[in-house]
Formats: sequence, structure tokens, C-alpha cells
Amino acid sequence: MTIDNEVDVNTGTVRFKAVFPNRDNSLFPNQFVNARLLIDTKRNTVLIPAGAVQRGPQGAFVFIVKPNDTVEMRNVVVGPIEKDTASIDQGLTAGDLVVTEGIDKLQHGTRVTVGQHQ
Repeated sequence: MTIDNEVDVNTGTVRFKAVFPNRDNSLFPNQFVNARLLIDTKRNTVLIPAGAVQRGPQGAFVFIVKPNDTVEMRNVVVGPIEKDTASIDQGLTAGDLVVTEGIDKLQHGTRVTVGQHQ
């Protein structure tokens, strides 16, 4: 297998070249396909909705809900993001409650009402 190390800025794609069985002839040469390549499995990782992650001058952050129903801005190190789920490498622990809606109206200490996660 060979991998082209250049990302196409228009499509966000990378080209791979590989040889693999195609017994049912479902693929043809130069066909565009979406493929997923498992490189590693992360264990004991905090996962949050990707929409909770915000970007600022100091990097990525989230708002967490404290026990007194106020919010606190917390810097985080974001790992891989897939679809609507972000993995957090540093900054959160399991069980931390993050804000996913109305983030643009928040600042440190804002009181919030916790709704149901859908």
C-alpha cells in the first residue's frame, strides 16, 4: 500500500493505492470510495459531543457545568473527532458535564439550566 502525503484542499481527501481482493467485482479502477483505516484503539478516553468544543486565542476549550449550576471555561486538548463525537486527551474527566447549546451567550460563572441529553 502507498499513501500520497498531500491532502487535496478542495475535497479534504488523501489518495491511497492498495491491492486487495475484489472477487465480486464491486469496485473498478480509479473509483472514488470512502474508506476508514483503523490505526489504533484508544481506551479510557473521554468522549463528548463535538459541538461542545470551542476554539479561542488560547486554543480549544469547553464550558463545563459545576455542581452549583454555573459554568466554567476549561481548556482541553482535543484528540480525533469522528462525526459528532470528539475525544478529549486532556482537560476533562469522565462524568464532567459539558455545555452543547447556547454557548455563545456564556461566560465564566453564568448560571445554566441542565436539560435532557438527546
